[in-house]
Amino acid sequence: MNEYFVIALFIVWYALAMLISERMGKKKKIGVEWSFFISFICSPVVGFVVTYFSKDK
Repeated sequence: MNEYFVIALFIVWYALAMLISERMGKKKKIGVEWSFFISFICSPVVGFVVTYFSKDK
């Protein structure tokens, strides 16, 4: 049961990082790639904050 929780957590983490980068990263100077990288490595919450406060294109 513990393995399924880790797999589900990884899938949700990845999906949230993709969602943030695709929806917000396109409109910001930080870009899709960096937005995804920060969201995936740190956390989707940190990625959201960094992308949100990044300058617009």
